[in-house]
Amino acid sequence: MAGQATKWQDIAAKKKDMFERHGVAMLNLQQVAKELGCKDERTAKKQLERMDIPGVAVGRRVLYEVDVLAKALVARRGMV
Repeated sequence: MAGQATKWQDIAAKKKDMFERHGVAMLNLQQVAKELGCKDERTAKKQLERMDIPGVAVGRRVLYEVDVLAKALVARRGMV
């Protein structure tokens, strides 16, 4: 069970870090690109599709939830 606790602690820390950095619970594609370390939004969009992270339509914009993104980023770095 120690591994599970660490995983959720890592996810919680990542969510908190992203929320403090951006100040919102949903990120636009430009903010996601910075979090993923991508140089442009098109590359970030491809990464999101590969990681199966869905966007949420808010009006005309598509935003990405910090919770879902944090889980995927922690999993991607091999912490799961």
